[in-house]
Amino acid sequence: MTNLSSIILPVLQGMEESYLKDQLLKFLPNQQESFSKIEKSFNQLTSKVQEKEHLQRFFHSWSQTNNSAMTVAGISNRMTMLVHKNQPVADEKALLQSITSLNRIVDEDLAVVGRILHSQMFYTMATTICTDDDWLSRKYLNQSACDFKAWKDQNSLRNKDIMIALLTTLIHEIYTHGEVELILPKFKSWLINDYNFSEEECEKTLAWISVHCGPTEKNHFFFAVSAVFHYAKAKNIDVEAYDLEPIIKDYLEKKSAVMEDIMELEELSF
Repeated sequence: MTNLSSIILPVLQGMEESYLKDQLLKFLPNQQESFSKIEKSFNQLTSKVQEKEHLQRFFHSWSQTNNSAMTVAGISNRMTMLVHKNQPVADEKALLQSITSLNRIVDEDLAVVGRILHSQMFYTMATTICTDDDWLSRKYLNQSACDFKAWKDQNSLRNKDIMIALLTTLIHEIYTHGEVELILPKFKSWLINDYNFSEEECEKTLAWISVHCGPTEKNHFFFAVSAVFHYAKAKNIDVEAYDLEPIIKDYLEKKSAVMEDIMELEELSF
């Protein structure tokens, strides 16, 4: 049976041997409770025609767990600030390589490659399924989604240690690879069978999900790995001094809380 673990673990197993690989393989498989909650929420969403308000709450809150391009760009900005402020850097070439790897994560999102901003693709998907763009109203934003984004912004943009930001990005990219691969067939079946979308309408509506499938997010993950190792070299940092377990656990617990809350609101409406 296809689930998040079955999609994510083969990618990790294909990594070159490293401390990061050991940490990821040690702690990600232990998060099955969070994975199960997330999988259940997507299964429930795509099991039937949903009330409009539930769709609005779903897409607004879900969007807060996915919009990472500006965050990644912010981490890159923090790295260039080191040079701008003449902070000590052991290897500036390695720092440039780290920034270069990090920026490759957002090429597609920011339409540096491709012609359409990914935020526009998400807007098209959510607006088409909800039938209008009222879903953008903050009244449809769950507190758990606010908490997730606040935690991620704290790790990535406000924690003094940029390595924490890079490791958080690493976890986000490998998780997102699993999520988009998991949900694409579910969303396609849902729109075709329950909403009577044609194949062409379905393809256009779900472009945001499909463009992240295949090598896209997988490549983003490996760019994040490269960014970590080059930054460590640039700043003479021992990556093995970092424990990935709390980042992995916090990320998935907060993500699963968002998805669980969305579905609980639906159940309470009946």
